[in-house]
Amino acid sequence: MESYLEVSWLSNFLILLNASTLAFYLGAKPCSFRYLMLYSTLIPLIAGFLFSSYEWFWMLMLEGGFFYLIYRYAWKNWLCMIAHRILCSISAYLWYGGSFHLGIYFVPSDRIPVLLWVILAFTWLGMFWHWKYELTQQSFLYPLEIQASKKVLHIKGYLDSANFMMQEGLPVLLLDDRYETYFDHIGIKWVMMNTTQGDSRIACYEASARVGKGSYHRVLIHFQPHMKLPLKANALLSIHMMTQE
Repeated sequence: MESYLEVSWLSNFLILLNASTLAFYLGAKPCSFRYLMLYSTLIPLIAGFLFSSYEWFWMLMLEGGFFYLIYRYAWKNWLCMIAHRILCSISAYLWYGGSFHLGIYFVPSDRIPVLLWVILAFTWLGMFWHWKYELTQQSFLYPLEIQASKKVLHIKGYLDSANFMMQEGLPVLLLDDRYETYFDHIGIKWVMMNTTQGDSRIACYEASARVGKGSYHRVLIHFQPHMKLPLKANALLSIHMMTQE
């Protein structure tokens, strides 16, 4: 594995595979690893053999074909992949030196970047086997602002697509009970909640809330003791909050 082309091919194969996988995981979209493997294999391989007057044309045609095959319904994932690919390539260049040809990083002929291979292989295996759920969850985490009786709360809300609870047209949020002290215990409304154990009545308090920089909307809040949500979120959002104008 001391060939200049083989060393550069393996480095770029791992860079492209990492960038493509991370982009789909962060975008919470399904991906075809067969196509990602093909993309990561062919792009650096063709760049190593393509030297002609029209080399950039053929490389752009190949990139465009893979864009249509993999990213035509996920262009934001493509932008994320390109950004991560450039970052990894420039980092490798600053670390080992070398050159670029057709947007692909080529390792110097007297260097074998074993540590780079280990880091890229480890991070890809970590994503594939262990970190996929954690990376994907970040797409369902939103900044939440609640106007309580005594304070404006700035917390993290986790979107659960299974939470469709509403009462009198108001979405029902579940909030950790440690925030209950910021609310006046007046105007309690009772809501029926469907669970696997059956139906139960829960006490809710009316408040105003907004997701991100959106508009404030009236919501109902139920305080849940000892909530354990992904990524240390403090509130379970309702799907109806995301559909309000």
